[in-house]
Amino acid sequence: MSCLGCSCQRPAPVPATGTLLLSTSVAHTRAALLAVLRAAGASCLERAPGLLEVRTPDAVRLLETAGRQLSSVEAAEVRAVILGDEQGDALLAVALAAPTLSQLAARVDHADLLPLFASELESFRAVYQPIVTLCDGPQAPSAQATVVGYEALLRARTPAGELMPQAMFAAAEEAGWLHVLDRVGRTTALRGAAGWLGNALLFVNFLPTTIYRPQVCLATTERAAELAGLRLDQLVFEVTESERVTDLNHLEEVFAYYRERGCKVALDDLGAGYSSLNMLVRLKPDIVKLDKEIVQRLPEQASRAVVSAVVAITHAYGGQVLAECVETAEQATAARDLGVDLGQGWFFGRPEERMAQPATAEPTPAAGAWAAGVNFTGDDPAVALAVDPAAPLDQHRGSADGSELVGRAITLTSTMVSIVDAQAIDPPIIYVNEASEHATGYLSSEMLDGAAVS
Repeated sequence: MSCLGCSCQRPAPVPATGTLLLSTSVAHTRAALLAVLRAAGASCLERAPGLLEVRTPDAVRLLETAGRQLSSVEAAEVRAVILGDEQGDALLAVALAAPTLSQLAARVDHADLLPLFASELESFRAVYQPIVTLCDGPQAPSAQATVVGYEALLRARTPAGELMPQAMFAAAEEAGWLHVLDRVGRTTALRGAAGWLGNALLFVNFLPTTIYRPQVCLATTERAAELAGLRLDQLVFEVTESERVTDLNHLEEVFAYYRERGCKVALDDLGAGYSSLNMLVRLKPDIVKLDKEIVQRLPEQASRAVVSAVVAITHAYGGQVLAECVETAEQATAARDLGVDLGQGWFFGRPEERMAQPATAEPTPAAGAWAAGVNFTGDDPAVALAVDPAAPLDQHRGSADGSELVGRAITLTSTMVSIVDAQAIDPPIIYVNEASEHATGYLSSEMLDGAAVS
């Protein structure tokens, strides 16, 4: 259950040299591609129907040219890869993971993201916008309303200045790196909240399409919360692309995973996506965030009607409604009068950077913890063990304090157990028991080798 070795940790740059292969199964796309290549002065060898080996002194520039001159649909259909000296199974693995031509060209265009990913802790930070209750009393909501939580918003520092999330996520989507940036956003939000959040809620954005398997892809998120000293029941995981969710079964699985761990879930931008009401009724999120266009049109009658309907549906199953992007007292009062529970926006406070502090308490080792620096951590039934990597592995078994018996129990228990190197940013797993294989669908060899997808 590790992202170790996965492309969500650190995406690879486009090779500067090598053999460019392009593949398409569409005849007219092949013709258009050949025309672009000839106009660029490149020569081609058709190694198989639709498989072109391109000979050019500058494959990267050719990718940029082809990406511009083909239609977006054509560029999204063509597969492209720059090969080095791969042979045999290594060649097959590279070919099967080949990105589209548009993605490969975007990876060239947005190569400035790679240094950010390579120095994640220094490059990324979160700012936090307050979320307030609108139910303080009969008086109109004010800028001094009671803060009940914060939404974490991702920022990045670059040599050219601060990079905002819209630009980052658009570039990452083009390059096929959304899963990387989404993981960075989650872990950065949690890390930056350490020491100051108190008992407030923390809203953490996530893209459901980047979560391949919750048990694997969200392991780094849970670890980041633990290291920050945050309780899972403080966390509200917020879907940020509701208009693009097409697999509701998968989103239900992700929601269920979070809820099983005591977290809350939120649906963002309700009213912006074509399937929003369907998602609301089916998923029953703990918190529903109204789309900003609806909120900012309050107190217009049409917006009031939409807000009233959403409040009625959400309150019927016990959820809460949040009005975001509130900018005026009039909007705040109208939302409160319609039954909206929470508010967020510049009227209540702008996003601000907060100084993370050391976690207030270190995990307490359980009685009878293994020797050689091995500690049981956390209270969740899905046990994790943190191991001193400097300790010889044979010290983790067969000692006089009953460790051998504990080891046998861990092997046979139906509870998922993994042993990780807790000193790494993404702790590598060095042991999983059979229950972990049953729960995740991965073999232990796949999890230990970091071969799990995400």
